[in-house]
Amino acid sequence: MSGAQVVGLGLCTPVGTSTHMTLASLRARLVRFTRTEVLDDMGEPVRASRLSLLESSVTRTQRMVALARQALAGVWPLLESLPPGRWVPLYLGLPEVGLGAPVEQEALVEALLAETEGRLELVQAHASGRAAFFEALASAQKDLHSGRAGALALVGAVDSLADGASLEALARARLHLGRRNPDGRIPGEAAGFVALARPGAPKSLKLEATGVLLGTALAVEPRPFSQRGPSLAEGLTEALHALRRDSATGARRVDAVLACQPGDSFWGTEFSRAYLRNASFMPEPLRVHVAGEGLGDAGAGAGPVMLGMALHRARWRQPVARRTLVYGSADCGRIGACVVEMIRNAKEEA
Repeated sequence: MSGAQVVGLGLCTPVGTSTHMTLASLRARLVRFTRTEVLDDMGEPVRASRLSLLESSVTRTQRMVALARQALAGVWPLLESLPPGRWVPLYLGLPEVGLGAPVEQEALVEALLAETEGRLELVQAHASGRAAFFEALASAQKDLHSGRAGALALVGAVDSLADGASLEALARARLHLGRRNPDGRIPGEAAGFVALARPGAPKSLKLEATGVLLGTALAVEPRPFSQRGPSLAEGLTEALHALRRDSATGARRVDAVLACQPGDSFWGTEFSRAYLRNASFMPEPLRVHVAGEGLGDAGAGAGPVMLGMALHRARWRQPVARRTLVYGSADCGRIGACVVEMIRNAKEEA
């Protein structure tokens, strides 16, 4: 396998403040949907998927900093084991502009770099919502392949739509699930970091791979959700076509599909149309899991969580689901997708 290898994972979500807790809770179909202090125009509380450890008065940026710090703890042992003076390039996925409260990007990045004691250096930030993590993956994979990133890179994404100001903005736009919009979404939040190593990384790093990133694809939807028209799925179709044409990813069907989407019917229509145009690439029988079912709309933060789910499906007694398609479509039309294949070590195979 020539793709970048996944050698570390750290997650923090409302259903779990660690990778293990998050994945176990999602497996058990636990949710943290709750009524908030924000009222919509019908006088009803807006529901959200919130990390209960954070006060409701905390701003969006502060919530994102807290989530990201906790997620970083999952990959900190790997960063700490590196030789002194060695830093790791960071590729970061962030919320799309215009959806929810403004994000203080500089303050967020400063907090993350301070948390890792100089072990990280930001290379690129992608502010494209649910597509951001995949854009960051593509950038990191390209730099690992060219040697610009060295042997190791960290790809992360964080988002929160559960702060008061964001909930009020979503309520004004009538995007939330409520009596006026039974096809709305439940705002959420999440953060995650994935450590990638290039093939042939020095053995002195003592890296243990759990999966391999076979390929990524990016596209733009010309008629996005933000235009409030019907979905024609041209962007997602293009991304899936690109993965099918890739010899590493298109050699056979994927075993499962994980979508970073909320529950709006627009996204179901988008996937259905793209699926019909790429049926030979899809699982048979079709298996799809949507992030909104357990996390609500976690925005950019859904990407690393879904990738984490993909890498742990065999540990969920689903040994056939080893190759997984993960994708995310942003409201603005940016789209990203990847195919990841799990690596099972000797102990698991025994």
